[in-house]
Amino acid sequence: MKKLLIIAAVLLFFLLPGASCFGEPAESYYPLKEGMTWVYSISSNKPGAQKITVTNLAPRELQGKSVTPRKWEVVGGVKYYFIAKDDSGVYRYAEQKGETGEPQIITPKVYYLKNPVDVGTTWDTTTKMGEDDLKVNITVESIGEKVQVPAGTYKNCVKLKHEGKVSKEGGGGALSLTAYEWYAAEVGLVKSMFTAKQSIKGKAEAADSITHQLESFKP
Repeated sequence: MKKLLIIAAVLLFFLLPGASCFGEPAESYYPLKEGMTWVYSISSNKPGAQKITVTNLAPRELQGKSVTPRKWEVVGGVKYYFIAKDDSGVYRYAEQKGETGEPQIITPKVYYLKNPVDVGTTWDTTTKMGEDDLKVNITVESIGEKVQVPAGTYKNCVKLKHEGKVSKEGGGGALSLTAYEWYAAEVGLVKSMFTAKQSIKGKAEAADSITHQLESFKP
């Protein structure tokens, strides 16, 4: 189940969407300005609290596409996500493992947030949980939430729900993911809560939960 917890933490940065006020474009809630830095505290039902630091780097071109690299630093590793935008929203164009790895283009696009930013906007994405492909549905549930985290209190946040489930062949059980995320305008992600569950026939259901909260933000 430790693997599920790691997957849940990674999903935060694979799926990151954002939003906060009716009629605003997706980028307002997934800001790409160079130098912005977010520090998140992590708590879970497993021992070993950590922190994640996310930084927007200078825009660049990658295979002819204008992207903003986001550097993700966590104890024991560094990863880069190359963020792009189009008329549909903000999405992950590529990713890179470590400082010296080569960027890998992601197909199909993984949208963090789609336009319009409004209640009921929904889209699907697919991610890996272990060896299984998990189809995840993302829905904007509300656009007026008040969220309090260590970095402060944020009003008019958008709440997103992620939900996915896959059954293993041959009655081998099932994997599921349920997550909620809250985004503030011109800030981005301020809080997320993930729960990953695994059920195997004849065994008790196992679950991992993890919460990220914004601890500090440099605009």
